[in-house]
Amino acid sequence: MLFSNMNLKTRTLKIISLSLTLAGIIFILASKYIGSIAIRLAMFAVLVYNLVNIKMTYKYLKTKEKINYAALVAAAVLGLFRPELIMFITGILLLILTVPIYFNAIRKSDYSDVIMLIASGAGILFASYCIINSKAALNTVIIIIGIAMTILGCLSLFEALYSKTDDNSNDSDDSIEHTFENITDK
Repeated sequence: MLFSNMNLKTRTLKIISLSLTLAGIIFILASKYIGSIAIRLAMFAVLVYNLVNIKMTYKYLKTKEKINYAALVAAAVLGLFRPELIMFITGILLLILTVPIYFNAIRKSDYSDVIMLIASGAGILFASYCIINSKAALNTVIIIIGIAMTILGCLSLFEALYSKTDDNSNDSDDSIEHTFENITDK
């Protein structure tokens, strides 16, 4: 069972599952806007955090740290105005992380870790997709999150409905047993 360890009441579980399903559907339908808004909010938070950090620690920073902060602030400002560039940068970083693992396994002919090879191959494909079409990649990620939320919400709703009918059937069985006990006692 999905939420068996959480000890939730059926009504609470129904509310959670319907909220998840509704949020998932909204993510799927409005993926173009949600992705841009989410990245802009994240970049705004990064920008504010870094500006406050720079203001508080500027006289203690070394030149290299000042350059790093300036690059981060520039990237955050760029992300505010062009959110798809964040997916482009993510694609490049993902390519940098996954290609060496994949080529080392091929070069050494070590195919024992199949899961790592599959994950690296999928990472290379997704990184290429992010680099080639970053705006569509952002929408795709939001749609995948929406699909996952919708499925999770539907499964938890099914569990809530199933547990309710299961509880009712146990109650009716108890009442039948009690009537049989009363009849046999007479």
